[in-house]
Amino acid sequence: MLLSTALDGLYEKVQELGKQRFWFLFLGLIFIVTALINGVGIVPEEAYQRLSQDPFTTRTDIHFNNYWQETILLPIIAYYLGLTGTITFNALTFIMIVGAYALFAWLTFNRWGAVLSLIASTLLITSPLSTVLLSWLGTPDGLTVALTIPFLFTQSGALVLVLAILGAANHPAFIVATLEVLVLRWAASDKINLKHIILTALGILIGYGIVNFFLNANGIDMVSRFDFMQLKSFEEWARMNLEDLPITLFSLYNVHWLIFPICMIMFFKKDRAFFKLALLILLLNYGIVFFTLDTTRIYVLTSWAVLFVCIFHSYKLAAPEAGSGSSHQKQYLQALILVSVVSLFTPRFFSWVGEIHVSPFYKIVEHFIQKK
Repeated sequence: MLLSTALDGLYEKVQELGKQRFWFLFLGLIFIVTALINGVGIVPEEAYQRLSQDPFTTRTDIHFNNYWQETILLPIIAYYLGLTGTITFNALTFIMIVGAYALFAWLTFNRWGAVLSLIASTLLITSPLSTVLLSWLGTPDGLTVALTIPFLFTQSGALVLVLAILGAANHPAFIVATLEVLVLRWAASDKINLKHIILTALGILIGYGIVNFFLNANGIDMVSRFDFMQLKSFEEWARMNLEDLPITLFSLYNVHWLIFPICMIMFFKKDRAFFKLALLILLLNYGIVFFTLDTTRIYVLTSWAVLFVCIFHSYKLAAPEAGSGSSHQKQYLQALILVSVVSLFTPRFFSWVGEIHVSPFYKIVEHFIQKK
């Protein structure tokens, strides 16, 4: 009874906030709180920042093991903007993260309204995606997320083609994420058809072709992801993945894992095919990250958008015009609000090389304690 009363109160507060003119500023506050709780750190080695100083060089000390050269868009953008110093480059990647979240909130508002934008954006900001992005500034991840976000909403064939070219030139995780989003939206009858998937696939081929042309033109040998998988034996990969498996699995979505059973308990019978496909994709993505060093980071980059396709589709299924009562939609939104509140205070950590690492906040606190 107490929980029900609290959820009713939270639901009313969110409804009232959504009617305010400056509700968008609330999300800025949530981001600041999340950044403080998580802490902010810089990616080890700072390979992309060093590469941005001269993306056309063949010096291996800048390339950081050549295979990072699959990412050329961010270093080239920073190079031509003149933002190649440690501070300016990392500031650029931070701005890209903020811009990506603002873009998500705006597009969600345009499609679904202020209330769902508030809830979904809060979930995005408090998700493991923020842990990954803020713990390792200086990666192309913020730009990858920004280029992925429009695929959750757009119906434009031209836009998906252009974004696919840019995204494929920025990071391979984009390729997996966007194709999965489009397939799920197609399954959800969300104004996506085979044309969008073909144009995206074409853009990916063009973008990846540009990457290979760039590398060949500059005499750089690229180690493919498949070649990278073979650098370790299967036994080594298995040991890394199984050593802290329960905690590693939790790190992939953190408390946001609860959203999937919520959606399926409430809406599975309304669209069995969609939810089965979503679960299959989640399983497939873990198969992909099984052969990576940064398990949480790559899983989050490939899978974060799957969660939000599920959230948006479930919201559509919960609508009164879809055969559900208004109370059904209210219960669904209340469940999302509860998860978003809890997620703000859950521990933040990620799996790297088979080991669990806490977010920079804890290191900052430890540093000040040691100084005292």
